[in-house]
Amino acid sequence: MSSNRRHKLTESHDETDRYTAKDAAELEKSAFDGSSIGRRTFLSVAAATGVALTVPSTVSAEVTDDAMTDLAEFAINATPDDHHVTLVIEFEDTDALNAFYDEYGQPDWDIEEDDLPPKAVTREKPTPAAHAYLTAAELAEALDRGGIEYVDFSPGANPFWKLGDAYDDRVFPKVEDARDFVSHSELDQGLHYLAEEYSDRLQVHAMGQSPGWENLYTGEDSDPKDVYVAEVTKDIQDEASFAEKDKVVFSLSIHGDEPAGRVAGTRLIEEATKGAADDFEDVLDDIVIVFVFINPDGWVVRKPQYEFETWWGGTERFRYDRGNAAVGDTNRQYPTMGWVNPGYWPAEPEDTPEVRPDDPQGRGYRDMVPDALAVVEHLRRYDNVEYLCDYHMMDLSDSMVLNLESNAPYDHSGTHNLDEVNIRIGDGMTNHWGSPEAIADDTSRASEAIHGVEGYVPERLLDYGTIYDSLSYQITGGLLGWAGQPEEFGGLGAVTVAPELVLRDGYDFKPFIERRLEMAYRISMREYAEMTAAKTNATVATDGQDTAYVGSGVLTRRSADLPYTDEGPGEGHPRATRVQHRHETVQPGPGGSASASSNRTTHSLAVQFDAHGIDEGVVRLVNPGGQTVREIDLADPLSDDQGHFYVPDPDDGDWSIEYDGDADIDVEMILLETEDEYPNPEEVLGYSQREYVVNPMQFFEDLKPFLEEGTIDGLRVHDVRIGRLMRGNSGERQYDNLVISHDDGVDDQRYIAAIEEFVEAGGDLVLTDAGVNLLGRLDVGQAAAIGADDIEYGTTDFPNLMDRDLDHPLLTDVRPIQQEIWKISQLGYTTGDDSPVWTIDTDAFTAAGGTVAGILGEDGDVGAGMLSAGDAEINVIGSVLPPANQRELHPFGMADYTLSFMGHTLICNALGFEQRRYVNGELVGTWGEFR
Repeated sequence: MSSNRRHKLTESHDETDRYTAKDAAELEKSAFDGSSIGRRTFLSVAAATGVALTVPSTVSAEVTDDAMTDLAEFAINATPDDHHVTLVIEFEDTDALNAFYDEYGQPDWDIEEDDLPPKAVTREKPTPAAHAYLTAAELAEALDRGGIEYVDFSPGANPFWKLGDAYDDRVFPKVEDARDFVSHSELDQGLHYLAEEYSDRLQVHAMGQSPGWENLYTGEDSDPKDVYVAEVTKDIQDEASFAEKDKVVFSLSIHGDEPAGRVAGTRLIEEATKGAADDFEDVLDDIVIVFVFINPDGWVVRKPQYEFETWWGGTERFRYDRGNAAVGDTNRQYPTMGWVNPGYWPAEPEDTPEVRPDDPQGRGYRDMVPDALAVVEHLRRYDNVEYLCDYHMMDLSDSMVLNLESNAPYDHSGTHNLDEVNIRIGDGMTNHWGSPEAIADDTSRASEAIHGVEGYVPERLLDYGTIYDSLSYQITGGLLGWAGQPEEFGGLGAVTVAPELVLRDGYDFKPFIERRLEMAYRISMREYAEMTAAKTNATVATDGQDTAYVGSGVLTRRSADLPYTDEGPGEGHPRATRVQHRHETVQPGPGGSASASSNRTTHSLAVQFDAHGIDEGVVRLVNPGGQTVREIDLADPLSDDQGHFYVPDPDDGDWSIEYDGDADIDVEMILLETEDEYPNPEEVLGYSQREYVVNPMQFFEDLKPFLEEGTIDGLRVHDVRIGRLMRGNSGERQYDNLVISHDDGVDDQRYIAAIEEFVEAGGDLVLTDAGVNLLGRLDVGQAAAIGADDIEYGTTDFPNLMDRDLDHPLLTDVRPIQQEIWKISQLGYTTGDDSPVWTIDTDAFTAAGGTVAGILGEDGDVGAGMLSAGDAEINVIGSVLPPANQRELHPFGMADYTLSFMGHTLICNALGFEQRRYVNGELVGTWGEFR
């Protein structure tokens, strides 16, 4: 035992001499001169402890001892006096260990009663040691009692991971026994240990690095962390077998402050690697499970603005970060098809520009999103990625888990696989718990501890829908959207889902609730693994019906039509696209605002603001006329995910951001300006335009292979007008159904007459999108009462069918949560009120005898409904298969269509089809019914 000790507790450091991780990043290196603790170590400790620290050169040590590492000495002395520092301690003998435990142990600790892990835990072998949360005063007292040989700063789940022989039982302890969330450095050591011990089942790679926490104003002293991927399967060294196996990818905590994915994933890796995961053992013969620890920056560091309040001791407040060290949201930076927000950094590793052309600071993608670039590049190397699941968390919801459907386009099979895995996860949770009441004590206790909400019990274990269905917003640039898009457009072609799990807590590890959250995600992972191994099939039964759709070139969109491409009509006459960035801080109070001015060349206005952790006040976007056109209430638990506004084609004049709360909000306003209608992505983002030719009628061509009987044929307007719908002059129909999604030919009376003849002969007509305009020209059945003035074209933020009658035949087997008919971003539409909808006046529609399935838009007009014409039906869907929007930046191509499961079902129901789903040869469900 060392005699070189000084344990006297001097007066506390003045709080103004302390620095948070963010503040410290701005300090000069000279502040660390003469200290054994360097600037980089200081930043990492400030991040790991989540408190304001004192710079080493100003620390007058209060507790020091030869047994303490430099890191431990710094951590215990530089944090506030009542902060509990995470320490691992080795003792001379068990007597000293027992004396320590007598003082600090909690022998009566009970997970059913105590929120946090016990203050101290001990072991006797191979060396007597303890892991404890101690204040400076408590450590000084322990050192005074003697018998301590070693003290180190040691955050993590395994209490003794920093000591030798720590893995006799488990590498990553069961959640009930864990000391904290697994730390990043603990993961590094633990994964490599498992990979060495079980090399036939586990491979671990560092696929790349994060930007690393740094002074974002100077760019100096970044501390990048490895982005790890762990691959688990049997006989993993067999390269040919590995390549052939189907794969499921689990993205763990792309948002660093949503740790449940990491909690579940680390335990599953260990158990599956050791052959101890009975519920996964069989599938590991046939599939590979890939775990990606995707955002190390958000994991290892907490920013001060994430503190809801500053209070130390009792309950330590740790806070992870949502984004990485360079961007606020790591789940908006992937190279998705369709609309790209100019405020994001889409990480496309192919031909990545060194410097992004529009960035005023001269930064490049490898500065800002090296982690996302590494993820995209690595995952593209895999063959046969069947599923990708990106695990998230939220605060409170009526459902314990909300599974979010990807924005990616799916054919009939992908749509059904997506739906089936959700059903199976829900069934798995029900089989395990029965209902939320089974864990009501824990959810109620956790919600009160985390959010101050008493008595919280979710109404259901799981629900699922699109992002908008579940969370009431939409995104672009998400990992899911990229991974789900076709391989020819740079994606993985995977079925992708993002679960959102309640009771997010980026501060404290609470074993009593973490055990429930871990189980929820373990069930999810099991069902994804089993679906990856299963043989699935989906078909469409038509009852022998034959269907025709009328195609048209007016629905086609080509990259060659863009003026800035080699084939474009504007070749040789380039018009520059420019970007203006304005960064401002909105101060609290009535005069606080940020503004930007648009003019005739302004193509779009993108606004991003950082209000993470602020839970009061309303952020408003105000147009030049003084009207509030968008607003976000920060008291809404979902507001953390909605820190942006987007306005295509903004009115000329001054646009402003106003905030009525008490905190400062950082705002970035991005004005995209061009003389042309179409901005050039190479001049803004540095990426050239990917070629594409798309048409929404491809939906019917893609549906053909899944028909059990009947046919689907594509016709032209000309084919219809010359009588191809009928069998010559027999008066008999060639087809049973006709679909029209455009108004090309609406003024051609011969074309209209041919459609009327088809309907009068008993043929069912489905009018969608601009095809609804034909109702104003048809003089057949109940449609004859609908005039052209009764039909209106408009735009909306999201194509959601509202005020639905779920008993309507068009909505058979549609669930209550489902509203969004198609997903906007991969068709080039934005969150800024530009999605096209065609509606029919409700009074006129019902007066004609029509039945309403639901409304679209803000005026309450009919968006989906049914009219009759003798024995025939005329079904209308006002927005389901629109043509792509080329007006916005879309360097990575465009989708033909982006139907949600609801939209897919809506069309099949309109046609009177029955969808059938098979798993391992067994019929597991049907959707819709013959009409």
